[in-house]
Amino acid sequence: MLDETKLFDFVKLMFTKPKEYRAVKQHNKKRHQFMINRFFAIKFPANAQLFNLNGINPIAVIDSWQLVAQRFNGVPGWIYTKTKKSTSANTDKSKYIPSDEAVKLFMDKNEIGKREYKELEKFAKADLYKSLQSIERSIQVY
Repeated sequence: MLDETKLFDFVKLMFTKPKEYRAVKQHNKKRHQFMINRFFAIKFPANAQLFNLNGINPIAVIDSWQLVAQRFNGVPGWIYTKTKKSTSANTDKSKYIPSDEAVKLFMDKNEIGKREYKELEKFAKADLYKSLQSIERSIQVY
């Protein structure tokens, strides 16, 4: 049995079980109006924009989208969209981060500016970091 209070169960009811959809409480239709409108905006942006008015009856909007959903045999793939992963989750803990002092000494020694340093970091990262690590080791000795 599908739970009409859960969003994706409600979506499945809309697309696959019209008789059970008619039995869904008005409160639950109102509850899911925003997300259903966002899902349908992927495929039908003009219609979704027209339904995106303040004060519009959310129950009528959901019933209108259900009429569109009846054209499909099942839940289409565009309903289940992937979200973009955050870049902070992909950072590696063992990644080398050079100290500011080592970078400054490297730039002074090689007579380069920030722009050239960034280019080295982009194109020859391994060699650059190897040099910076040796500078950091020599700093720690003194």
